[in-house]
Amino acid sequence: MATPRKEKLVNSIEEKLSAAKGVYLADFMGLNVEEINDLRNLLRRESIEFKVVKNTLAKRTTDKLGLGSLNEHLSGPTAMAFCLADPIAAAKILADYQKKHEKLKLKAFVLDGQIYDKDRVVEIAKLPSKDQIVAQTLGMIGAPLRNIVGVLNSLVTSMVIVLSEIKKQRES
Repeated sequence: MATPRKEKLVNSIEEKLSAAKGVYLADFMGLNVEEINDLRNLLRRESIEFKVVKNTLAKRTTDKLGLGSLNEHLSGPTAMAFCLADPIAAAKILADYQKKHEKLKLKAFVLDGQIYDKDRVVEIAKLPSKDQIVAQTLGMIGAPLRNIVGVLNSLVTSMVIVLSEIKKQRES
């Protein structure tokens, strides 16, 4: 029988899963409190919440949201990283942290309602961040405009030089 406390936890997980742009599942067994807090602080800077969840309560939530195939990854100690902003940033942080602390084991992640295994996290981590993509796009859009301005500027400069030479010829 569900207690009000458990129902509240299930609702909390459901809200976070629904609102998140990406969710990463990790096994944190073997990490000490200081290491977990260090990871939480790294993630918090990018608007990512790292929360230890009870598997049975998480399974109730995934079933409600149609993410039932995620249940196979909900065994053993499980923490979820809920990305509210940039899911690629979370992949970078978690992949880097896993390299330094091998005890952190990524299990799976959810991106746009699709469930991926842990191997794809490394691929996602290699992608440029949203800010980098925006900067690259703006750079590509701006390059032709800069070229046009350069051409127009050189035409005006050439015109001024020609007029200056004509003026010198008429004066002499």
